[in-house]
Amino acid sequence: MWIYVTVKHMGNITKNVVPQPFWLEHRPETLRELITEAVHTSVAEYRARGRGADTPAPLTDEQWQEMRELGKFAFGVQYNSKEICETDAMQTALQAVEDGLVCVFRGTEALTALDERIALAEGDTLTFVKLAMLSGRLW
Repeated sequence: MWIYVTVKHMGNITKNVVPQPFWLEHRPETLRELITEAVHTSVAEYRARGRGADTPAPLTDEQWQEMRELGKFAFGVQYNSKEICETDAMQTALQAVEDGLVCVFRGTEALTALDERIALAEGDTLTFVKLAMLSGRLW
């Protein structure tokens, strides 16, 4: 199932957030299943990038232009060689949603309850917002 995902960090200075296609193996019935599927897909992509990180491909003109517009250049090198535990990643992601550190929206509708049914259709756009906690110093 193909959906579109936009990820916006609160401190991100780029104004344009473009939905990116995202593949889910199974159609999730609840937000918990959606988070689990998203983590599974992301970990698989991370591992695949890690296998090809020893010999990164040269950047195309299109990739160069996109990175120039974003103001961030990445060359496909994965510096962290530590293996990721998928189960721990899923638990962390679910805990972040439960604690309100990550908000999930389908269009303008907030998805908050992990076990509530969601009617996700092919081509839906989801937005994941990671909230940053700001704190000051006490003197």
